[in-house]
Amino acid sequence: MSVVLLPLGVAFELLALAGQWRFLSWFAAAALTAYFLLNFRRLLIYPRILGLVTLGMVIVLAVLKEPEPALWGRLASSAAYYASFLGALGLMQLLAKHLPHLREMHKALLTGPGIWLYPRYVLTAGSIGSILNFGMMALLCGTLNQHLQQYTLDEARRRAGMRAVMVTTLRGFALVPLIAPTSVTIAMITREMPELTWAAMLPYGLAASVLLLLVGWRRENPSLVALRDNIDDPTPATGMGQLLLGSLLGLTAIGVLAWLTVLTPSQAAMLLIPLGIASYLLWRERSPREVVNQITDNLVSMHNEMFIFACAGVLGGVLGSIVPVDQIAVWLAQEPKYNMLLAVASLFGIILLAMLGVAPIVSLALLVGLLAQLAQQGVPIMTPALGLMCGFSIAMIFSPFGPSALILARFAGVKPREVVFSWNGRFVVTVLPLLLLLLLVTHWLNV
Repeated sequence: MSVVLLPLGVAFELLALAGQWRFLSWFAAAALTAYFLLNFRRLLIYPRILGLVTLGMVIVLAVLKEPEPALWGRLASSAAYYASFLGALGLMQLLAKHLPHLREMHKALLTGPGIWLYPRYVLTAGSIGSILNFGMMALLCGTLNQHLQQYTLDEARRRAGMRAVMVTTLRGFALVPLIAPTSVTIAMITREMPELTWAAMLPYGLAASVLLLLVGWRRENPSLVALRDNIDDPTPATGMGQLLLGSLLGLTAIGVLAWLTVLTPSQAAMLLIPLGIASYLLWRERSPREVVNQITDNLVSMHNEMFIFACAGVLGGVLGSIVPVDQIAVWLAQEPKYNMLLAVASLFGIILLAMLGVAPIVSLALLVGLLAQLAQQGVPIMTPALGLMCGFSIAMIFSPFGPSALILARFAGVKPREVVFSWNGRFVVTVLPLLLLLLLVTHWLNV
């Protein structure tokens, strides 16, 4: 019966968000904490270690700093919010299981002029990833295997084709932190710094996305063309029009709700996606109990990622209280050059820590707290915010401990290190200098 606590906690947090009833976040945090305590041994080793580290840091904070009571409420709210953020968006996986048209997606993406195969795959993966989050990786990789099994390809061509599509999918997912209003980077930045809106950050995120797209286009497009030629399937894909229409309607609804209310686009997605999924499943299954069971099973399948996000929210707040962020912010505010140095440190720091096993969300949470203090000092924070977005984007594809690499390694039958360094090493080395140049231009425009 403990599994009921997970959807209950998410439901409390979504109600708190919808009605702006902050006290409900306490109930959400209590339900989620109870679930993870009762199921701690079912978590993977990395989330368990992160949980123990987070608990240790909370104890250190309580003993050394004697924080004000309001801090505990903020920590509980952060944990509930970020765990529910991932859980709510991840429910899109349920829709993917019930829509057969999704299996035709690869056939549609591998048609048309060869020069457009890579950008089409990248933009599709980014669009789906903005809603499905990590579920997009499992969706496209799983349907890819089903798609290739229909054709008589030898092992070498099949593996080369899978690698090409998987790498391209991963590159598309890397665009999500840069441009998607539903991404965790945009969600954290806009939540802690409301004056920095998604619309204001979008032009810079688009510029970074174009750089990533152009670098990967030259390297990976020939492999996709080879896969298309090896398959040589002239039959058209079915159901793509309905799929596109449904996606556009969903994104429009998210935009309208964000425009009409105090919610950000990320928060609007958190509310509308579970509501839409639950309504669709209720119409399809005709059984509220079955709908609850499917939602619960889906959330339980993501409990490792939800726990990591919850710990990151707490750890970021704790570190922000222990580390003299306000004093660092005052020092950084003295000279404009420190602003640029912080952007560069954010870019490389998140990537290096991710390669060592520190979840990018943890680094992001701490640095967002620092940027919030800088914003209060009147310092332009667009450049460091862009550094965070770019660093998080690269860290998602360049960490052997990250969910993206683990999912691809499982489907491809290789080690995560091969996905990170062999598949993405040259890409990352090529794109980092270009991102540094973009940071310099952004700094010059916002000084």
